[in-house]
Amino acid sequence: MFNAQTFRNELLLNDQDIENGFWFLDELHLPGTLTPLFASYMAPAVTEGTLKAYETLKLPIHQFHIKIKDSHYYQCTVPYKGDILARIEENIAADSKLFPRLSETFWHYMNNELLPQFEKMDAYRQNGFTLAEAKDILIELYAFYKRAWEIHFEVVMPRGSLGLALEDAYQKLTGDKNTTIVYDFVEGVMNKSTETDRAVWQLADSIKKSEALTNLFATTSLENLKDALQASAEGAAFLSEVQQVLNVYGWRIANSHEFSDETWIENPIYIFEVIMEYLKKDYNFDEEFAKVVAEREAKVASLLAQYEDSTEKATFMQIHEWALQYWGVDEDHHFYIDAMLPAKARLLLLEIGKLLVKAKAIHSAEDIFYFYLDELVELVQNPADATANVTARKEMLAQDAKKDIPANYGTPPQEEAAPVIERIFGTKSAEVNEEEKTFKGYAASKGTHTGIVRIVRNQDDFAKVTKGDVLVCKTTLPPWTVLFSIAGAVITDAGGILSHAGTVAREYKLPAVLGTKVSTQLLKDGDVVTVDGTNGVVTIVN
Repeated sequence: MFNAQTFRNELLLNDQDIENGFWFLDELHLPGTLTPLFASYMAPAVTEGTLKAYETLKLPIHQFHIKIKDSHYYQCTVPYKGDILARIEENIAADSKLFPRLSETFWHYMNNELLPQFEKMDAYRQNGFTLAEAKDILIELYAFYKRAWEIHFEVVMPRGSLGLALEDAYQKLTGDKNTTIVYDFVEGVMNKSTETDRAVWQLADSIKKSEALTNLFATTSLENLKDALQASAEGAAFLSEVQQVLNVYGWRIANSHEFSDETWIENPIYIFEVIMEYLKKDYNFDEEFAKVVAEREAKVASLLAQYEDSTEKATFMQIHEWALQYWGVDEDHHFYIDAMLPAKARLLLLEIGKLLVKAKAIHSAEDIFYFYLDELVELVQNPADATANVTARKEMLAQDAKKDIPANYGTPPQEEAAPVIERIFGTKSAEVNEEEKTFKGYAASKGTHTGIVRIVRNQDDFAKVTKGDVLVCKTTLPPWTVLFSIAGAVITDAGGILSHAGTVAREYKLPAVLGTKVSTQLLKDGDVVTVDGTNGVVTIVN
């Protein structure tokens, strides 16, 4: 329930919070500064979403508590207060019931809750509303954000548990303690992220088949491409194809989940940028994806052929079947919740911003993002000149972006993170050997590659990456997957082997070392490194 009186105190990290808990900077999910309005929706959604979802799943964790300090996103993992061993047994029982119907559960939520609400948000924009009605829309969106992220955690956490169950079944079958090999057995599952990559690749492929379009993309700046395409019949036809792709896959924010960033659907320059990346490489998505599927099937067949029928083999086969059914759904939830929700929310909020511009409360519709939700609810009810507030907030964000932000506040807990949390988030500390010029992370995708470092912070940096380069970043987002078809290897600061970067790296057969904590600090553009994704080691060559 939204409470304007207590909202800001619950949202912002204070001294009492620091005294009572351990708060770490969560750059896996939301690196950089957050606008007040996005923080107003996102932080409570994760806080309450994990509380409800973790109780449903009987996880041995109470919740993730999110608060904001210096415009950054801090997380406190609140431990379960009861009998941990008994709770773990409850979680195992709950997961076992869920595994056979995980995909069914997700699509039930999609079809009965998420998609109808997205349609309702679209209807608000299309039909129009008054400033007096905006308060209810803002609070309705606040409640929906919480529900969407409750669903998010209900579907994402069992995936981690399913992965651990597959690891356990593999070890019991084979005796092999190197259980992370099981993630090779769930590669090549089509999902909304790979569907998007395929759709964009098809656009790039159609360009390659046209001399006129090839020349146009080779000689025209991104900013002028749309106008240049509209100037010819062939270009206009291609632009229509682009729009068809955007209508299905364009519901994503270019660089983050932030309301302040443009969406693909608003500006085709972002998909043009991705198309340009595909044009750099002789790459056939369908052929490469088919290879991944064939390799996965061969590995599984070879494994099973080594063992006679047994309870252990049957258990492994059953869990593997569930994992294959569900693995792609995890990326689907990224598409609908992590990407589509903030994209549609941004466009709806901009309509409220336009009403406030007409009321002379702000100069630009985008200024709406610089209010906390309690302030915005008050402003739509009592419009008044708030331009000074917007200016102050923009200055605050600029200053916060320059600050040396602490990695954590409070006293670190003594207990180790739960295995499922470690697999997803990557919780171990940085390991740097200055003498040997190495640092370690999670061995997320096998193989070794030596290449030139390219630091990528947002989509503006995509053009730096050429064939064989080592992609180095804090974390990756779904729009970045095109880079995985170009890069030679991946290194991240944040994340475990079941993070987005790990999942996608394995799909594209890229060596990956994740959760290093320090890669973007130690490395710079032009450095040469060797990425050992089998052992989780990065060596600085020069």
